[in-house]
Amino acid sequence: MPQGSTICIVDDDDDVRESISSFFRSVGLRVESFGAAENFLESSSVANVDCVITDLHMPGMDGLGLHRELRRRGVGVPVIVMTAYSTPEARAEAKSLGAAAFVDKPVDPEILLHDVEAILGDPSQSGPPPTFQ
Repeated sequence: MPQGSTICIVDDDDDVRESISSFFRSVGLRVESFGAAENFLESSSVANVDCVITDLHMPGMDGLGLHRELRRRGVGVPVIVMTAYSTPEARAEAKSLGAAAFVDKPVDPEILLHDVEAILGDPSQSGPPPTFQ
């Protein structure tokens, strides 16, 4: 994974954001977190992020709406969608939008780390693809 990569966590649940952020920081990643998609989109982080991990269901703009808006703005950052309320339709829509991974909550931070490493890692390195549960 490129050194200096920035991961943005977008989730309305403070505990989830803090848990994932703390774990990623403990392995040396730079992390920024946001409690709402709109806050992330208004930040300067949009221009410098290497991967976005977002909750599917949030008040206001949801995770798929965030993904759509990033694409509309021409921001081709990889997006990992996570949710506690997975449906085949949500999974299919995330896949059709080009989500890099789709994981069910509660999320194992090791799985998220694997997904981020697979997405941002050296393409010459072989390994399992990101999770699309």
